[in-house]
Amino acid sequence: MEEPESQPGSQRRADYKHVPLPASGEEAVDRRRKETVAFSTQRKESTLRAKRLKRDPSLGSLGLSRDPSRASLGGAESEGDAAAAIPPEDVQAEVQAAVDAVKLAKPVGSDICLDAVRRLRQLLSNYDEPPFKEAVAAGAVPVLVAALQPQHMSATALETIFEAAWAITNLAVGEFETVKAVLAAAPILIAYLGGGSGLPVAEQCAWALGNIAAEDFEFRQTLIANGVIRPLAQLVVGARKALEAGADNDDPALAAGTTGAWALSNVLKGAGREVGEVMGVEGAPEAIVKIVAEGPDHLATETAWVLAYITASHEAHLNRMVHLGVVPPMLARIVSAVDQTLQDEQEGRGLLIPLLRSLGNVAAGGGAAAVEQLLSPDAAPALQALVTCAQSHHHGLQREACWVLSNVAGTPGRGGIEALKSVGAVPTLMRLLKESPFQTLMRLLKESPFQVRKEAAFALANVCADGGGGTGNPDTLNWLFAADRDALRAMVSLMRSADMDAARLGLQFTEMVLRLLDTGAEAIEEVDGIDAIEAVQYGAAPPELQRMAAALVDRYFGADNEP
Repeated sequence: MEEPESQPGSQRRADYKHVPLPASGEEAVDRRRKETVAFSTQRKESTLRAKRLKRDPSLGSLGLSRDPSRASLGGAESEGDAAAAIPPEDVQAEVQAAVDAVKLAKPVGSDICLDAVRRLRQLLSNYDEPPFKEAVAAGAVPVLVAALQPQHMSATALETIFEAAWAITNLAVGEFETVKAVLAAAPILIAYLGGGSGLPVAEQCAWALGNIAAEDFEFRQTLIANGVIRPLAQLVVGARKALEAGADNDDPALAAGTTGAWALSNVLKGAGREVGEVMGVEGAPEAIVKIVAEGPDHLATETAWVLAYITASHEAHLNRMVHLGVVPPMLARIVSAVDQTLQDEQEGRGLLIPLLRSLGNVAAGGGAAAVEQLLSPDAAPALQALVTCAQSHHHGLQREACWVLSNVAGTPGRGGIEALKSVGAVPTLMRLLKESPFQTLMRLLKESPFQVRKEAAFALANVCADGGGGTGNPDTLNWLFAADRDALRAMVSLMRSADMDAARLGLQFTEMVLRLLDTGAEAIEEVDGIDAIEAVQYGAAPPELQRMAAALVDRYFGADNEP
């Protein structure tokens, strides 16, 4: 790609935008992708997102616990449960016996084989701490792979496949070496995604593949090389067709689409050109728009994560989604999800985070059509919802909301800033100061954890730069920072951060204050800004930041500036 000719000062101005516009457009794409991966990595803290163990609610608990003092998952043990309980010291022998039973159960797909596979699956489903390592050591993976391949299809054979896929799903929740062993089953699992063996089997195989994908980048590449993306995307297309046919929430196609979208989002984590394969599946982009607009929350949530990865990739894919009409339903869904969150903090949050991530990507990299929709009066309720998210007690929502606000403020011209100001519809400047997004951002800047402060700082820097392409507005700087030394100190202190994006922002903001405000040098010195600049100059910052810091010291605090 030919690099565009840069104009004087354009790099400095661009860098005030949260997703900068550097010399190469690919760098901006890569930044959005890395940000999306960084946000999604937080999901691994919860088994509800990165990996999912499938329990068997019909069994309660088998009473299998490595710690006898721990209560069973099913609550108080019944008399039957206690009789079936296996002492911890006997777990390995029990697992070995179950694996051996599967080996001997012939033919594959018979009633005796089904019973043996089910018993092994139960052992992997209902422990407090499932015996994954013991199962792999006993040879569970090859016998389960064999159980996936009956010679003749029947109802019993299909049930055997389902049970084997369930067991593999749970093994894939284990540690790296366990998942590595399970990877051998991937080609067969992928083959069942087409639905020819029934949607329950397809969904269970998608679940297993999603767990494998969540473990490691190389595993994801192996799955991609084996053709996992297209059939997973087709499950999402199937969910859209079910929605259009009036399916209820219990429809197998919706369940398969939900799990397929979740697995697909795990596969796409850190992906590049593979996103184009999703976009090339007939009906997949349209299905994403439809599901975001009308799908039940669980399906919309998983699909919104797929959308987050698409909008973090190449601008062509992002803008195609915009032209397909994804922005209005995103905005409407954000408003409704925030309303849910206000009623119950847990409700709506799972859907909000990927929607906000996607909306921030659209604001950062979308074309004129995207900007027009984001700045239209119809978007005002969603912008107000962003302010509500920024005021929440959930740091993930705060960070995501500030990410979007920063990119809206950084759209070309003053349109983004005016759109944010209009959210409060306030008659006086004092009311604006108290209730506008900027006041929320100022509070977050001073009181929140680092990652939230960083996002709030990017938004405020864009506001002070006078939007995308601006070089700074002294009136805005005075309005927000002249009388608030705590906020100024928070911005300046970013220069001390080991996070180079934050350090760069702090340095650029400091340059703007020094350049635009008559008392800028005194204000920066008052908040220990000279020491912070020198921390960049003599620290581990990249050479270009060190040179910029040295230039600021020489220009504003050198001998020529002494009285």
